[in-house]
Order: sequence, then C-alpha cells, then structure tokens
Amino acid sequence: MDQINKSGERAASRYYPMVYWTFNWRKQGGSQRMVELSKREEFYQQEYCGCVYSLRDTNNWRVKKDRPRIERGVKYYGHDKKIG
Repeated sequence: MDQINKSGERAASRYYPMVYWTFNWRKQGGSQRMVELSKREEFYQQEYCGCVYSLRDTNNWRVKKDRPRIERGVKYYGHDKKIG
C-alpha cells in the first residue's frame, strides 16, 4: 500500500492541482463507500487484474462454471454498457 501511495502522490504532483487520495478504502466501511461512489459515477468495473494471463485464466474458470466470459470494456458498476 505504501508503494502504491508513493507512486500515486508522485504522479499527481506532476499535474497541479490534482490530488492523490491515500485513503485506505478497505477499512472503516470504505469498501462499501467505494462501491456506492463507483455506481453513482458509473466507473468501469474490471473483473480481473488487468493482464492478459489473468483475463485468460478468469475466462477459462468462468467457462468451466457455466458463467459468461468477461468482455473487456463492457461492465460498469450498476449496469453493463459497451464503450467505444
């Protein structure tokens, strides 16, 4: 977490007046609040870590469990919609 926060602060410092939040979203109900904000703002909801290997492995697991494959750029908090 410390490494991520330092990187975020460095990146944000290049773009005044941008501020990087070091808030730990996992504590004190932060996860629930994050989901609420994400739904309200319609943030993209990525269902894998982001690398092609994770996407492949997640989709293989989903197929075995009779679940639909992940389609990149489609799922948003609260609803599905295609971007682009």
